[in-house]
Amino acid sequence: MRHPMLPWALWLCAGLTLVGCSSQPQPPGGVATRVERELVSHNLLIDAGEQLVLTSPQRTIRVTEQQLHRVTEFDARDRVANSHESHQSLPWDDQPVILIAEDRRFTLRTNHDGVVRLNLLDEQFIDLDFTNLRTIQLVARANPTVVAEQTLLISRELRAVLREAVALVYDNLEESGVEQWVYRIHRLNELGLEEESNQLENMLMVLTIADPELQYEFLQALNADPRP
Repeated sequence: MRHPMLPWALWLCAGLTLVGCSSQPQPPGGVATRVERELVSHNLLIDAGEQLVLTSPQRTIRVTEQQLHRVTEFDARDRVANSHESHQSLPWDDQPVILIAEDRRFTLRTNHDGVVRLNLLDEQFIDLDFTNLRTIQLVARANPTVVAEQTLLISRELRAVLREAVALVYDNLEESGVEQWVYRIHRLNELGLEEESNQLENMLMVLTIADPELQYEFLQALNADPRP
């Protein structure tokens, strides 16, 4: 036989239900429904390594973009639920970096990691007066007010290497013979320019591919006078 629930029992159940609902934890400040980001600072940083005096034609340059935002979260009643600062550091991806030397400007470009590989023996630089070149300046610019600059010094030893290496790398190969080819390869290696030495050797292999006898003579001379 079913008995109707007594009035006091109904009130007890209702009270427990209300207590249970009111005891559910609420997130502080409520749930954010709108977020505002305010740019506080914006900078570029050029990292050219700890040593600012170049002793080699090559140098790896890394450019980083740094931003500081103030992030404000608002709840459904448009009250501030939270406020904090957010730091962001990203590679200066696929962006120009200007190199200034002797009042001349050259454009380099970063890769997707924000890195550009400087090589003063690249063809665009070979007309510079390496005898008197003392400094180069690197400039990265996001906008007129966000600019990073870095100056690198050219050592006396490097200036001498550059003057000699330009001729070794870029003088006409077809106007010289096998003996001169081998000398140029070895001399670049002696100057510490192994990359350029290897590139010249590979170029000569391609140049002589249509003349097996000349290529054989070149390889014989190269092997007879091994690199130091």
